[in-house]
Amino acid sequence: MDRDTLLIEAAGATAAIARGEFDENHAKSGLTPWTIGDVARTALAWARFNRPEADAGTLMQLCNQNIHIVDEGLLGNPESTEGLGQVLSRLYFEQFPSQTSVMASVARALLLFGSAAEHPQDFSPKAMTPGWFEAITGGLTLDDYVEAVFLITVMTQSNGGRFSLSWLEGSAFEGLKDVISFDVLRRVFTEHLVTNVTDFKAVNRTFQEHLPPAQKKFAFNPLAATPFIEGVAPIPIAPWGQAIIRKASPPAIYHLGLRKLGGGFADDLGAVFQHYVGRQLALVHGEVQVVGELKHGPQRERKDSCDWFLDLPGMLVLVECKARQPIESLRIGGSDWMSSVSGSIGHAIRQLNRSSDEFESICAEEPRLDPGKPRVGLVVTLEPFYVTQNWILAEQLPMSDMPVAVLSVGELETLVALSAGELESTLAEAASGAEGRLMRFTHEPAAVDKGENALLATTWDSIDLFARVESAKERLQD
Repeated sequence: MDRDTLLIEAAGATAAIARGEFDENHAKSGLTPWTIGDVARTALAWARFNRPEADAGTLMQLCNQNIHIVDEGLLGNPESTEGLGQVLSRLYFEQFPSQTSVMASVARALLLFGSAAEHPQDFSPKAMTPGWFEAITGGLTLDDYVEAVFLITVMTQSNGGRFSLSWLEGSAFEGLKDVISFDVLRRVFTEHLVTNVTDFKAVNRTFQEHLPPAQKKFAFNPLAATPFIEGVAPIPIAPWGQAIIRKASPPAIYHLGLRKLGGGFADDLGAVFQHYVGRQLALVHGEVQVVGELKHGPQRERKDSCDWFLDLPGMLVLVECKARQPIESLRIGGSDWMSSVSGSIGHAIRQLNRSSDEFESICAEEPRLDPGKPRVGLVVTLEPFYVTQNWILAEQLPMSDMPVAVLSVGELETLVALSAGELESTLAEAASGAEGRLMRFTHEPAAVDKGENALLATTWDSIDLFARVESAKERLQD
């Protein structure tokens, strides 16, 4: 079949999904953003210009075949517990990232890296010095970059998965000059969002070539790094349109910073993320106090406690933060798929255990903390590891001395919208049903909507682009 018409169909389909025009029946048949993204990746990597041309039916058929690809290794050894855990890991990392809140993700990027970011008082950055983003992008601010990605996303969704910088030269977009710098739009698009087939194939080989067949489908898709392809249609198209806005998410900014600035950037983000978690904990309203990391013990052997303590009326929550990203092997269920979890989340649980064991010493430094209260722990990660969902992976974690939950900061952002009493009840319910001391939240609190997180909502509303758009609309109406 024809590669180019298939990619055009993929771009139109993902744009229609983003506009809410496809129903559940399409998804049940395999027409989801992630399956379309993998079909598009396969077409770019292996297909060529052929007859017959592809149509919507062709795309539906290929997506349906894609969801029925099976792990030959698991079929050959269906009793393998580890094999099942690897399959679950692949499915979670394939599907769940496409189902997160765009508003929360973009706002979080601004709160960690942009104009809404805050740093701890004693922060001595190795890489995240003032102007670090401008330095690695040749003058673009993080806020300008996010706004450009957002606007290109919206324009692409409205135009069937297509976007062209030539549109900016037409009279229809004359009013857009008052909304955003065209130079910023051009630079963000050409430097961060678009590639060609030849370069795509080269990048894709680095991720897929060395993998066994069962893992190739789940390898990193280069469309996540450069969502637009030029040279297959009259104007650039985005075969996996949902990947565009993810370029303005924390993982994308993290990998850009890490690639340009090295390990010092990752070290700095650990401190920034820890501070951000504290900002989120401070949103819990009611009878509550938030206490930061404490040094304790004899003067010659001072130790650090866990990162945060959330003191609720009848419960004390110990919090440890981890900004480390899931490694590729975990995403694809590779041979060393558990290593990043044991090294990152396992370390966090051991830190919580130490703080619990040494709590009398910690309380000597901070008398407001009550050693008589029941304790639970939270390991908060910047990005989801899906430990709670993957029970096989969870079984490899070290035993905790108290009920502990492993959750992403996105889940924490939902919980902190509760009052102190509501949060305590939610944690107590999870603790009472903990298996192997691992807490699972069986349902999201019904009273909480993700949009109710005050810090995320105010940051989203403060994006200057929205105010400029409204101002331009008013001028056009006058």
